[in-house]
Amino acid sequence: MWKRLATDTVNIACSPPFSFYFDIVREYFRAATNTQPLHRICTLTRKQRATWLVAECALDRPDVQEEIEHLDRRYGGGGEASATALSFFKNCHSANELRDSPEAEANLLAHAVIINYRSKRKADFSHSYVFEAILAPIKNSFGNGHSGLLLNNFVAAEGHFERTILGRVFALKGVYYCQQNDTTHVCGHACLRMAINSAGQFAKPISNVGINRFLGITRKVKGLTSGQMEDVIADAGLNPLVITKLKPEHFLPELASIVESGYLALLGFTTKRRADHVVTVFGHTRNSDEWHPQAIPAYSGPSSAKYLPSGSWIDHFLIHDDNFGPHFSLSARSFDLHTNVKPSCLIGLLPAEPVVHSNYAEGLASSTLKNLLQQFEGRPMNKWLDYMAIRPQDFVLRAILMKGSQYFGHLKGMTGHDGTLLDDLIISKLEWLPEYFWMVEYSLPPLYTGNRTKLGEVLITAADSKGYRAGHVLAVRLPGLVLRSQGTTFDGLPSDLRSHSPIYECRQFDNYW
Repeated sequence: MWKRLATDTVNIACSPPFSFYFDIVREYFRAATNTQPLHRICTLTRKQRATWLVAECALDRPDVQEEIEHLDRRYGGGGEASATALSFFKNCHSANELRDSPEAEANLLAHAVIINYRSKRKADFSHSYVFEAILAPIKNSFGNGHSGLLLNNFVAAEGHFERTILGRVFALKGVYYCQQNDTTHVCGHACLRMAINSAGQFAKPISNVGINRFLGITRKVKGLTSGQMEDVIADAGLNPLVITKLKPEHFLPELASIVESGYLALLGFTTKRRADHVVTVFGHTRNSDEWHPQAIPAYSGPSSAKYLPSGSWIDHFLIHDDNFGPHFSLSARSFDLHTNVKPSCLIGLLPAEPVVHSNYAEGLASSTLKNLLQQFEGRPMNKWLDYMAIRPQDFVLRAILMKGSQYFGHLKGMTGHDGTLLDDLIISKLEWLPEYFWMVEYSLPPLYTGNRTKLGEVLITAADSKGYRAGHVLAVRLPGLVLRSQGTTFDGLPSDLRSHSPIYECRQFDNYW
């Protein structure tokens, strides 16, 4: 049995010139191991103007006890361990405020638990690591007491948690973070926990001990294979979409589609030293003023692109790296600039597994639109459909893995730029759609980047369903017209919605430019 090393409860005013470096990291991170994740957590809270910090013992938590017991058994038992919960607040200046103020919950920036362990044969601590950290959505503090979400940051999903601080239960939401200890768990464990524990209603929570028990791991872990990670994801109630045989330039468009659909992903890559690593991807930033999505295809010739992928406007992906810390931005051009690092595996954590990938769905949508619009040339319909038929051009395409009920809700709430609506009768004619499918939105660059609107959608089967094979065009919504598949042909239904309308957003944010 291991020995408890209790932590005294301390309330600390942590505004500058308080030093997180010397008074927190050096005090509560006892082993000479990787401190960068804890430094990163402190950095993020400092940037959000943290004013108050609570340090208290976390050894009474059952999940913490299980974690330490698991580690202690690897060293023969009889070790010693501490577990310290660090809670960071803004706009708070006393312990009484945290206990009594209604605003305290909204001012909670981050909650982290640090575990320190040494075996019975060691005088020094051998393991210190961030067992877990939950960071509230990152906000920019403006200095006048107000704050707002970071510009153009989109977070696909986040978990909901409850943690006790100074005897009060706080509800907080965020993307879960944790650090490997390189003995009972490695980066694969950490990324699985980060993604699955952040998936909210889609998955059941997991622990390091649970992963090892499920996989039958009883010795020091060197790494997890992609197959083992698939099995853990499936056991958590999700469907792993594993992509390995793609060119490097195709990984990021697939990743963009997963994130835009509202799901998290694991991105694995290799280095020149043949070291494998994996990070958790939970969001992105989009720059509507990017030059290259339109300019590069235009300058390199008309045959260089069949369409403009919406992911081209994503300039960074938001990631957690268990070696460096939470909430980093990974440039979408990183693998182009640093050829010694190459993407090797992408695993999406989805509610259903598509047989065809988003790249295929977008390519099929592009060719379908081209063929259909040729049939409307010289046949006046309405201004937008006429414009599309007369002036063929490369569309912006955006593939979303869509559930039928989500799509119907999207259609019912849709209002065109000119105020027109899609009537209920038309929506009811689409109720035969399968449970999941690819919705490929199409737009024009000025509409997409300026209005965040689209002209319609191409619906494509993601897997075999209802007598249709994967990769079949189910329906096409054009301005003023809805086309339904009748096998190899379409039947047309007139629609009142004849203008561009808002793109689908799985989560609503107002922090975009």
